[in-house]
Amino acid sequence: MVKIVSVLALASLLGATGFSVSGAVAANPQAPLMGLNHVAVVASTVDAQNQDQNPYGVTLDTFKGTSTAPNPYYGDLLVSNFSNNAGINGAGSTIEAINPKTGSVTQFASSASGPVALAVSPKGPVWIANFGTSGTNGNVEVLAPNGKSFTNGGSIITSSLFGGPWGQVFVPNATAPAFLVTNALTGTIDAMYGFAPPSFNTDTKITVIGQGLAHNGTTANNVQGPQGMVYDSATKMVYVTDTADNSIRGFYWDGANTPNQGEGQLIYQGGALNAPAGITLNPLNGDLLVVNQGNNHLVALQLNSTDTSATVVGQRVLDHTPVNPRTGAGSALFGVYATEVNGHAVVYFTDDNTNTVDMLY
Repeated sequence: MVKIVSVLALASLLGATGFSVSGAVAANPQAPLMGLNHVAVVASTVDAQNQDQNPYGVTLDTFKGTSTAPNPYYGDLLVSNFSNNAGINGAGSTIEAINPKTGSVTQFASSASGPVALAVSPKGPVWIANFGTSGTNGNVEVLAPNGKSFTNGGSIITSSLFGGPWGQVFVPNATAPAFLVTNALTGTIDAMYGFAPPSFNTDTKITVIGQGLAHNGTTANNVQGPQGMVYDSATKMVYVTDTADNSIRGFYWDGANTPNQGEGQLIYQGGALNAPAGITLNPLNGDLLVVNQGNNHLVALQLNSTDTSATVVGQRVLDHTPVNPRTGAGSALFGVYATEVNGHAVVYFTDDNTNTVDMLY
């Protein structure tokens, strides 16, 4: 039986593992990664009301709110359920808010449509990449910090440029902050800017900043393409995983005049990557942390300061279920988010074999 561990206990637990960012590289997938030895369940992600399942995206709600209107979900993990209770991919509608300290779960929203990645605005709204049941009916949904929709349809952004929205990330900019979204069906990356509540549906401008990325498949059951996204403030780049060609590519956003960068800058391809999906940053050293759908590994890559490339510095198995290379059965990992707790890295990830959000510590 896998135990549920409180984040409040992590300081002593992590101290006992001999955590060291500068320790030996964990080349063996069975060995500790970054000194992190343990995997534990935080909570089930199955929705208590409609039994949605299959957790994909995970992020941390970092919006505190205000002194007069504090955010009730501040500090919670937000997790998307991609499938409904019958297991139909793309038919899920719920987002769960999970307290990582207690494991308590609250339904954050039930208005989504095949939700995948989630990203939290510095001003509070939560952005959702909705793949939908076929991808072609996907959209981007923006919810208020309390999980409610904006009035007059303002929460739903649609565009002919969307083709299976999958990844989602916020990119700060002095004049035009943006949310970027990957399109798994078309191999493109869109930037959305110029938005303001409550009329995201009419105010938001959309431009293509990446295209030509590898992709294949046409449905929620077989799609491969650009998926996970993370923004690195140190390099001012957005790093994108692609399950179709086992790559990570870099793109930038510099406001409304940002050009289409085509396939972007190739950062790493092949090697340790095996259908890479979710991606996050190690908050302690800036390494890229990627979860593979193809073998349920977490891979750590160190960005090279002299060029636009990366080097593998560690791997670890997060779910020991064998993955069928033909059907993908057994593939567990989609979303990943790393944060710092009492000076130590903690990596949260979704496991759709068990319908849980887990943590590596």
